[in-house]
Amino acid sequence: MRMDGRVALITGASSGIGRATALALAGEGAAVLLFALPGAELEAAADACRAIGAGAEAHAGDVGDPSAVAAAFDLAERHFGPVDAVFNNAGISVVAPIADTTDAAWERLLRTNLTGSFNVAREAARRMIPARSGAIVSTASELALGGEAGYVAYSATKGAVLSMTRALAAELAPHGIRVNAVCPGVTDTPLMEADYAAAADPELARAEGEHSIALRRMGRPEEIARVVVFLLSDDASYVTGAGYVVDGGRTGCLPGGGLMPGAGV
Repeated sequence: MRMDGRVALITGASSGIGRATALALAGEGAAVLLFALPGAELEAAADACRAIGAGAEAHAGDVGDPSAVAAAFDLAERHFGPVDAVFNNAGISVVAPIADTTDAAWERLLRTNLTGSFNVAREAARRMIPARSGAIVSTASELALGGEAGYVAYSATKGAVLSMTRALAAELAPHGIRVNAVCPGVTDTPLMEADYAAAADPELARAEGEHSIALRRMGRPEEIARVVVFLLSDDASYVTGAGYVVDGGRTGCLPGGGLMPGAGV
């Protein structure tokens, strides 16, 4: 029960990595505030956390709206006490060549992935600095570290999240607050499914994606969640300013081939 007595706020909590992390934190003893856009999935995720015995509340809103972010922290404080663990996870993806990326798509990506992450990090800092403790983890991406065609705009926002994490870690360290990021790779989430569905040949896109991963499979949301829980817990008490890559070896290993017998099979 590494998070026993802690209060955690999770954005993008209705599905995918956010939902898996909310459940993981709840299972480790945290009270959880699930923050996401309105919908039945958000309420179902909160119910799933309650079903394992955790205190859980849902807050519907847009991370791009600073007032909605502040309201989420206020709700958590009213029900559970001050938030001391934040998973800054809400994000969207737009897949398109840069020449076809519309102004509207660019603005949507900026509002959710970058402005939203900034809003949550800023509100967390405002609440945690007086307490001189806390931990924040933001979701960047393996595409914050390497380029891929069709993801120019998305990569720009996620690269900015990773840079923001490092600067914020330096700024908040004197206040006893740790700030880190996870950089997930190809993960089996609704966001990834939507990306594959937009491809000319979704099955081929999925097969090529899996072949590019050293472990030859997509990650599972709960595998990313376990790393987030570690970073938010006291097990990571000497970790700050880090970007943890959780991608099955996709960015760190050459895909296929090699000189070892059986390599690439």
